[in-house]
Amino acid sequence: MNGLTTQFGERIDFINLNIDDPNTRPARDRFGFSDRSQYTLIDSAGNIVQRWFGPLNIDELSTYLSSYLASL
Repeated sequence: MNGLTTQFGERIDFINLNIDDPNTRPARDRFGFSDRSQYTLIDSAGNIVQRWFGPLNIDELSTYLSSYLASL
């Protein structure tokens, strides 16, 4: 994810919600995170745009995020 933060960090806020940290529970509950390896793109209004589960392909995700940002 560090590469994505470098690439998109000025336009996208990347937030890590550690499932083992009880302090992240309210945010995890709000967006339906129930397990490890879940990734969600949420727009500025709090709407879920896309969800991914399991290992991420960084190149595919980078392409998706570039396309999404271009559509705004």
